[in-house]
Amino acid sequence: MLVDFIYPTFCLGCGAVGVFLCDECRLGLEFAEQICPMCGKGSSMGWTHKQCWKNDGLDGLTCIYAYEDETVKKAIDDLKFGFNREVAPLLLKDFVFESGVEFDAVIPMPLYFYRENWRGFNQAELIATQIEKGMGLRTEEWLVREKNTKQQSLLMSFGERETNLEGAFGIAEEEKVKGKKVLLVDDVFTSGASMREAARSLKKAGVRMVWGLALAH
Repeated sequence: MLVDFIYPTFCLGCGAVGVFLCDECRLGLEFAEQICPMCGKGSSMGWTHKQCWKNDGLDGLTCIYAYEDETVKKAIDDLKFGFNREVAPLLLKDFVFESGVEFDAVIPMPLYFYRENWRGFNQAELIATQIEKGMGLRTEEWLVREKNTKQQSLLMSFGERETNLEGAFGIAEEEKVKGKKVLLVDDVFTSGASMREAARSLKKAGVRMVWGLALAH
């Protein structure tokens, strides 16, 4: 196509022309070590440690890639800040999520409305759409962002990040969430404050289980 000639696509890993992430670079991405989503320490299969478990907390977390991998970081930054919708399906190409849990729905972490309007899409929703295809589930927008907060990346301390998110999330159609087991999806799990606050809101609304899934940590 003429547009490809004028604005060629380059692999974010090796610079090869024609695709944002070539198969060789994609298959060479570093996978993440699994951690407990409540304390951040290592955990087999990502289950929340027994001593960390709370009624209104995350039950577990699956992270796919290591964010310290330079190509992973470039790809996620290109998705979030380069407005590149094509990156998410490439990162999740041939991806299969298997667990011993039968989830009822996939829920993307929501953005505040004007931030989503500015970007033109919610990157977590793009990721959720890819994941649902391999799981036979539906993406549900049961979680809504009710409060505009400062960007978490601009806050340094753990306490600041936790306080910043208090009351940030609400629930749409509460009657539908009660007793459900959901997969909560986001792009990057850093401090985990956002996902833990979202899980708290879901649990208070009657959700039975909340398992997190992030592209990277």
